[in-house]
Amino acid sequence: MQLSQREKIAVRIAAICLLLFVGLQFMVFPFLDNRARLTQSLAERERSLLEMRLMQQRYGELNQQSDSLAAVLLQRDQGFSLFSFLEKNATDSEVKEHVAYMRPSQSAANELYQQSMIEMRLQAVSLGQLVRFLERTESPEQLVGVDRITIQENTQEDATLDVTLRVVSIDHVAGIESR
Repeated sequence: MQLSQREKIAVRIAAICLLLFVGLQFMVFPFLDNRARLTQSLAERERSLLEMRLMQQRYGELNQQSDSLAAVLLQRDQGFSLFSFLEKNATDSEVKEHVAYMRPSQSAANELYQQSMIEMRLQAVSLGQLVRFLERTESPEQLVGVDRITIQENTQEDATLDVTLRVVSIDHVAGIESR
């Protein structure tokens, strides 16, 4: 069986098409798919690397902050007590007789530091007395601050306030030995 010239050309074209199809299907397309996967994987790894660098930077900032808190704690008086600190400030700012209560609250702690909290209620204080007390109480040098404050007008005495405060102090930073 002899093929005509036309049939030979058609068989050759079909063979070339088949070779092209096999070449594309089994060599070129897998290569392109693999390249796309590698490109995507590279982009994901670059994002992960950037995220790790940001986390490393944040860790460094937190570590530096912890070190600065530690330095302040080391400079603070050895027998520092938040309760006595508030009591002294109340006396100095003339609100001691207006203190209804001072209750130690649940101390918050995490792996970096430990806090002491005291809830304090002042009744029938003037605005001036309150401001003097707050100025003395907010003390970055002693690592003491007001966490929450509620101020209400006193209904029994004119021009006075009832105040509830939650005062917080940092007592210990991880990695610091007490003196």
